[in-house]
Amino acid sequence: MANIYTVPVSKTGESSSVEDYLEAILVLSQESGASVRITDLSERLGVSKPSASAAVRRLAEAGFALHKRYGDVRLTRAGQKRAEDVASRHSLLYRFLTEVLGVDDEKTAQADACRLEHDLSEETVRRLTPFVEFLVGGKASNGAEAFGFEDYLARGVHHADLIGKS
Repeated sequence: MANIYTVPVSKTGESSSVEDYLEAILVLSQESGASVRITDLSERLGVSKPSASAAVRRLAEAGFALHKRYGDVRLTRAGQKRAEDVASRHSLLYRFLTEVLGVDDEKTAQADACRLEHDLSEETVRRLTPFVEFLVGGKASNGAEAFGFEDYLARGVHHADLIGKS
């Protein structure tokens, strides 16, 4: 049987785009210490101002943001909570990719964490969080090095070598 599973939207029922906007508003507001301008949001996400404005309008309609025409954007309590959840998952996945798997390129790790953050179940997040802490918690060195993963890779063992072996 094929190992295929499709998810039309994120695990929360929101599009990944909505979650990206929420996370971007949260990060921008933390960086500036104030509410967020549509211009800053469009620049952060690499979209046009009209696209950012339309997305913020949808966030406001969903109860995640407060925004008056030509005004700044602020997250509601619900928006803040949702954004913090997304940012937390992103941070966890970024740490997993960089500190456990040893992904060196920051842009790659950030982009991959962003793609992965939208579809993880709460169960997986609950299990992955202590796993990452177990592997890298309190260690001064890279987690991948600390538990021998880099040595394992250096031995040339690859997934294809393991197929069919029991």
